[in-house]
Amino acid sequence: MALIALVGASETLPDGSLRALVTVAGETLFERQAARLADVGVTHIAVAVAAVPADLLATCDRVRRRGMKVTPVRAAADLIPLVEPDDRIILVADGLRAGGTHYAAIAKPGSPAILVTGDTVLTQGFERIDATRRWGGLASISQPMVAELAAMPGEWDMMLTLLRLAVQSGARRLYCEPALFEQGEIAIVTDRPTAALIEQSSLQQVEYGGMGLGRSAIMMPLIRLAGPLLVKSPNTARYLPHVTALLWIGVAALAASGLAAAGALVAILGGFGLTAMRFLSAFRAESAAQDRARDIIRTFAWVLLGVFPWLLALAGPGHRMPLFSEAALAPCLAATILLARALYEDSGERRRFHWLLPDADQAWIMLVPALIFGFAPLMFAILPLLALFQILLWLRLARRPDPR
Repeated sequence: MALIALVGASETLPDGSLRALVTVAGETLFERQAARLADVGVTHIAVAVAAVPADLLATCDRVRRRGMKVTPVRAAADLIPLVEPDDRIILVADGLRAGGTHYAAIAKPGSPAILVTGDTVLTQGFERIDATRRWGGLASISQPMVAELAAMPGEWDMMLTLLRLAVQSGARRLYCEPALFEQGEIAIVTDRPTAALIEQSSLQQVEYGGMGLGRSAIMMPLIRLAGPLLVKSPNTARYLPHVTALLWIGVAALAASGLAAAGALVAILGGFGLTAMRFLSAFRAESAAQDRARDIIRTFAWVLLGVFPWLLALAGPGHRMPLFSEAALAPCLAATILLARALYEDSGERRRFHWLLPDADQAWIMLVPALIFGFAPLMFAILPLLALFQILLWLRLARRPDPR
């Protein structure tokens, strides 16, 4: 049994361009849909089209280069050869912008299902299901429904007719709150001004960066200021992981060359790179791949913090072992930050006061003046104690009952 997607790409905007190719935060809606579908296990996308213009062909080629098979279809008869009797087909509405959790919900194994929401002013762009419900833009159907449509005489709107067949067959209904449409988490993009509003709303709602004082108080606020520029170009997300990885390799090279302060300064730039990757993961189609790359780079940064004094010793006269306050306490500092991360990830719904916890960004920011002015051994002794104090303070505050 395979998962196949049928994505609508035939509706046009008032200017004549395809709705599926509207750009939000530097990526087309179709590319974002393809990435979300890939995250839930879809390997083949059938694109429901009336025509295949050159810009749609170019977009399909970009999706293919990411490992996804893409096939244009104009009628149910074109879809029949692509699916096996036990395959499941995910319907994606033309112009839909939705989060990964919604795709994951509709892709779960089981009988056919339809994502539905309330009939409100904010959901008028979605197809009506009944008197009080509208389609949420996603559905899963079975191969017999496609065969039934192919056998029907006349010309039918493939997407909407398959949706109607799913409704008539009694498909399960997965409800999502209309408030998600107000927040821009789910939307049908009907024109470019709507796309601009969704982009602006998304930029305003990105959280300040998860765990850590350095990231939440310094890094993410600055990245948010540059947010509109970061999301405009698709090349930013494509090259940012490579640039960030090179920065952290540069930190190691500078430390091994004896340039401690320069290495710490570059580490701060590397921290900005990781924060920017975290910021872009809320928007970009490559979010799943970026998350994996960010985890690898972040792990390398943690290890680098722990072995930083040893790298400096490699460049020193006689390559002598660093002072105990640096050699022993630097790994302790890295371990304490890992402990903070583990506690934060296990906290579940109690992820309050996350900005109190220590992180590598905070450590590098505090190490820069210490390395420049020559009191690094003292700072390496202070930082683990400060990190433990932050963790204890966070544990005390996070365990208090939420006043709400």
